[in-house]
Amino acid sequence: MEYCNMDFALSIGGDGTFLRTSRMIWGLGVPLYGINAGRLGFLTAGAAESAAADIRRILSGDYELFSRIPLRGEIVRNGEVIESVYALNDITASKGFLSRPIDVSVSVGEENIYRFLADGIIVSTPTGSTAYAMSAGGPIIHPGVKCMLVVPICPHSLYPRPMVLSDMETINIKVECCAYEAIFSGDGHQNMTLISGDIVSIKLDVERGIDVISIDKSSYYDILRKKMNWGRNGEAK
Repeated sequence: MEYCNMDFALSIGGDGTFLRTSRMIWGLGVPLYGINAGRLGFLTAGAAESAAADIRRILSGDYELFSRIPLRGEIVRNGEVIESVYALNDITASKGFLSRPIDVSVSVGEENIYRFLADGIIVSTPTGSTAYAMSAGGPIIHPGVKCMLVVPICPHSLYPRPMVLSDMETINIKVECCAYEAIFSGDGHQNMTLISGDIVSIKLDVERGIDVISIDKSSYYDILRKKMNWGRNGEAK
């Protein structure tokens, strides 16, 4: 497919469609606009009923760009990189179809952080902090913050806690012991099998971000209030 004459890319669907579209244009310098035809729509800011007018505004240059920095993950097996994955939301290493925990150790650069049994571990961007990481107990992080979020999934211990790391760090997750299938996943779509001894190495790809188009003047906190019903004290409209 030829992208050199594209002014922008358009995603029509939910956040999953937006994430798949972002992978298609990753590294091409093409901005992305999302029209929400799904449910929650944290990433797809455009409304279906105003789609035609929104596109006309974008074509006229009436919009703003906000850069989102994705993750780059690699599976290292016996010292060789066997697979690479891009993810705008998160990369996970988790248990397979059987309800058996996996044994993982986590290091930042050369420093060991912790080792535990768990259902898995999530490494998230600020963009993905309102997705799987939030469901697993992680904090919400403003997308303008350059950092990575590490969230254990149901650890069988009290000490592994979510951590926020700088944008310069590299996170290494080693599968220490896995008698059953473990899964490596990028944005919940790119799934690969992990075996004992595999290392998942993850860092922010600061050189190849995704520019997201915005024509709405709402702030990030406006979006949180709207999508999560913040400030309503559980009351209906």
